[in-house]
Amino acid sequence: MKEVIRRTRRKIWSLHIEKDEAVSPVIATILMVAVTVVLAAAVYLLVSYYSPGPGPLVGSLTEESSSTNSTTLLLTLASPTVLKNPSNFHLQILNDSSTGIGWTIVNATITNPDGTVLYMNTFTSSGNVWTSNGAIPVNGATSIESGAFIFIVFHTTGKPVNLSDFKVVINYNGTTGSITAALS
Repeated sequence: MKEVIRRTRRKIWSLHIEKDEAVSPVIATILMVAVTVVLAAAVYLLVSYYSPGPGPLVGSLTEESSSTNSTTLLLTLASPTVLKNPSNFHLQILNDSSTGIGWTIVNATITNPDGTVLYMNTFTSSGNVWTSNGAIPVNGATSIESGAFIFIVFHTTGKPVNLSDFKVVINYNGTTGSITAALS
């Protein structure tokens, strides 16, 4: 009788082991992490598809004043965010015309809507292209705000500057890249 009970227990035990096919805890954890990653990626793509992209960096570019040997341009920024690192903000001014040869950039001043000021006094030139070395904060200005005005002062020798051939490229590293605005 004892032998029969032992055999029956073994059969029951062997049936129990064969029928109990569970997923190991390690595999279950890996599967849960994979499903979570896929769901997070799907939500990110859905949200980024329906959210508006960054707006243009340049709002408008107009001639503020002009004389025989000086021109001041007014550039309005329309960045959707505050540019928190002014030293990464660069202007590049291009003149493809032979009409305004002999021009130099005197300076560029950035005025935020709250009245704080940043200067761009260092420009390097290569042919007809002038590039700033970054904005320098003055009197506590730590960022460039949306709606800021940039006054760019040119000095010319000889003929007046032909504004239709000027382009201003704004580049802010880490925000929206470069955008070009042509003057009319």
